[in-house]
Amino acid sequence: MDKRVNYKINLDTIYASASSLGISAIKTVRISGNNTKKIFKILTKKKLPKPRYCKLTNLYDLKNSSLIDKAVIVWFPGPKTYTGENMLEINIHGGNTVLEHLIENLLLIKNVREAKPGEFTKRAFNNNKMDFLEAEGIKDLISAETKFQKSLAIQQINGSLSIVIKKWSKKLLKLLAHYEGQIDFPEDEIPRKIADRVLDQVIDITKEIELYLTDNKRGDIIRNGVEVAIIGNTNVGKSSLINQIVKKDIAIVSKTSGTTRDIIETKIDLSNIPIILSDTAGLKKVAKSSIERIGIRKSKKKIKDCHIKLLVVDSTKKIDKKILNLSCNKTIIILNKIDLLGKKELSNKIKYLRDNNFADILLISAKKGVGINGLLNHLENYIKDKYKDVFFGNPVLTRTRHRSALKNCLRNLKKIKKNKEPELNAEDLRLSLNSLESIIGKYNIEKLLDIVFKDFCIGK
Repeated sequence: MDKRVNYKINLDTIYASASSLGISAIKTVRISGNNTKKIFKILTKKKLPKPRYCKLTNLYDLKNSSLIDKAVIVWFPGPKTYTGENMLEINIHGGNTVLEHLIENLLLIKNVREAKPGEFTKRAFNNNKMDFLEAEGIKDLISAETKFQKSLAIQQINGSLSIVIKKWSKKLLKLLAHYEGQIDFPEDEIPRKIADRVLDQVIDITKEIELYLTDNKRGDIIRNGVEVAIIGNTNVGKSSLINQIVKKDIAIVSKTSGTTRDIIETKIDLSNIPIILSDTAGLKKVAKSSIERIGIRKSKKKIKDCHIKLLVVDSTKKIDKKILNLSCNKTIIILNKIDLLGKKELSNKIKYLRDNNFADILLISAKKGVGINGLLNHLENYIKDKYKDVFFGNPVLTRTRHRSALKNCLRNLKKIKKNKEPELNAEDLRLSLNSLESIIGKYNIEKLLDIVFKDFCIGK
């Protein structure tokens, strides 16, 4: 059973500016709740306009009837609104004083208050206008900085992941009905073939869920950003490389060893792919100071946690075999300072790396900017290939919460056995169903509500 609270019984009417801070051409104030009709009549001294049509009208001060502003108002009667309640959208001129004057008057009306962050979407959820996954998608859409983040959010808003979860829920409900039937009726009235068929369906659902859990967190990575760490020994040109990529001096470049002592992070948009680029401290055997030791320790953690490693090697020096040990299946080797080498020397370096099974090698000169575009193109193609399931519209999990719930569901499904008492199998199915439906917000959602919706912006 869906245990959402119906906000139509809530006496509070909420308002919020849905526009950005500062001076703008217009600002939109959203109002939702039982008092919206009253608010319109008090502020305009007119009858309600035709629903969903723009109405140009004057707004008057409640105390002295002075003009607040000439505004465009749209009236949305519930339940066919964003929140499921009666709503008003008031479009005023974008000056801060105009907004302040309007808000002062709204606060004079009984049971009208400012909305909390995410409260409009929270009311939409509680009034069954969307499920929990769709609400999370709206938050992600507002926060999206790249085209792919936007596409991922829209997928979730459109219910692509919800459809998958609901399909599993529907199947589990049917299976639960079977076990309830076994409890209510004698065993000899339940054909054995049906019992075997039920167990086969449990196994099929288990396999489907396991497939979703082996996605290497692709959805989370695109939603939050692909972490790319530039790593290597000291003075190999890591800071010069990050400066070339972002086209500005964000890292100090010096011949002095150990200049970079902390991780420098910057976000870039690589052809609509969100990238978190990290310049790490140079790795060395003996650190000169405790600060440098901390920097190296942080670098090692970043090397372990990042999604892609750009391992920078100084082509003018003998290749350090120990540094190559940091390479793995998520590493791209960068041979830097190629402008200081002859063709034969460079060819020998490449041959050495390939002989040691390092095939993914790129040549650059970070100082002169040679090969940077080629590096970025290669990185883009590498990421698109690795996360192609996300980019090409398949439903994906985007949060740790989703994975935790699916793991709990899976754990209980695997407890269901052929020769087990039907009461125990039914309980395991119920627990599986609870875990599954907590993803879309049908079970045990009260604690989740405030955690998720508090991170929304005010007015949404």
